[in-house]
Amino acid sequence: MKKRLTRRDFVIQAAITGASFSSLPAILAACGTGTATPSSSKPSKLTIAAVQGNEDGPLKKVVGNYKSQTGIEVQVVEFPYADLFTKLVTTFQANDSSYDLCMMDDPWMPKFGTMGALQPLDSNFGFTRDSDIPTVVYDVGTWPPPHGPVPPSEQGKTQHLYGITIVGNVEMFMYRSDKSAAPASWDEVLSNAAKYNAASFYGYVIRGKATNPVSSDSLPILWSFGGNIFDDNWKVQLDSSDSITAVDFLTRKLKKYAEPGPENTDAADRSRLMAIGQAYQSTVWPGEITGIVEDPSVSQVKGKVAYIPIPQGPSGKGLGMMGNWLLGIPKGSKNGAAAADFIKWMLKTDNMRNYVAQGGIPIRNSILNDASLASANPYFKALAASFAAVPNWRPRTDQWGAVETSYGTAMNAAVAGQLTPQAAMQKAASEIRTVMKNAGYPS
Repeated sequence: MKKRLTRRDFVIQAAITGASFSSLPAILAACGTGTATPSSSKPSKLTIAAVQGNEDGPLKKVVGNYKSQTGIEVQVVEFPYADLFTKLVTTFQANDSSYDLCMMDDPWMPKFGTMGALQPLDSNFGFTRDSDIPTVVYDVGTWPPPHGPVPPSEQGKTQHLYGITIVGNVEMFMYRSDKSAAPASWDEVLSNAAKYNAASFYGYVIRGKATNPVSSDSLPILWSFGGNIFDDNWKVQLDSSDSITAVDFLTRKLKKYAEPGPENTDAADRSRLMAIGQAYQSTVWPGEITGIVEDPSVSQVKGKVAYIPIPQGPSGKGLGMMGNWLLGIPKGSKNGAAAADFIKWMLKTDNMRNYVAQGGIPIRNSILNDASLASANPYFKALAASFAAVPNWRPRTDQWGAVETSYGTAMNAAVAGQLTPQAAMQKAASEIRTVMKNAGYPS
């Protein structure tokens, strides 16, 4: 039986095989990257290539309403995480018209943007920014990126909107509100960890499993301490004093109060510890909240956990991480206008409310801040505040798979105590400098 790859497994594989896709822009150019000839009549069906799992569950539950209102069937074709990326790359390579829409993890945007694989939603279909939707949601679907470093090959290109978020993931923070007030800073996180740590009750849970898990867990701390992977000119910053201080804080100071074997802990393990009443605090994604921590069928702490944006660090900021899933329209689709209409339909307030009722994670501030939804969705207010704080995205480079593998492997070694924070970051920085130099970035 073929083993299903997770996002973490995929990152490792992408780092190894990513070079095989390096010639895709040239292949696309040879095939022709112009928008496919649109159908002259309204299509009877739209096909979406989607990720299989919690991310597309609510989408599948609402597409029937679209057919009822428009007469157009929406078929959701599901793929495991890594298979979806591979399928989309081969589809874009062939300029294939099999899919009218595609779900995209936001770290894939640099690859697809560089390839020129998507139809611009603004210039082709009249999408404009809605003031009820956070600016950063539009920014993460824009290519080239509107802020932060821009890949050398993309500098000077005109920016366009290529994707719209339908799963508004932002990493946040959870803590036992029945025991204390919310921590305002990482210093308070540490003091609370020491205060509430006890036998079989851990003051802080580290999601320390190698590559993607520990990368996702640690980057908000790294950023909040003033560290980073790159500066705005692609110079590696992992071996800077701020970055090493952040890693020391997590892997030495907080680790004193962490669960046993944090180097093996993933998101489900973390949320389970919170749900069974054996943990005080940690970072968290919305899916963990709805699927475990607030699920009355498994949780012993429902109503005792509160959610806030990432606490502030020495930088004076608390920076969460985006993990949005977006909808885009492949260049090869012959039904671009109808596909764009479906995205606009998903964004309508009433339709998004129904999407929320089916378990969807919204992006409209008016919905996130609706008091009538707070009881059923206790993280909505924190998610709205996290968007307002302008969370970071992972570096916008098609080399991210290799970068995250180096960083996440070194971080795991630091969490396990196999490397000192300084040695771990020096190792990761050296490897990443080599990767980026070989890809044509400033070294």
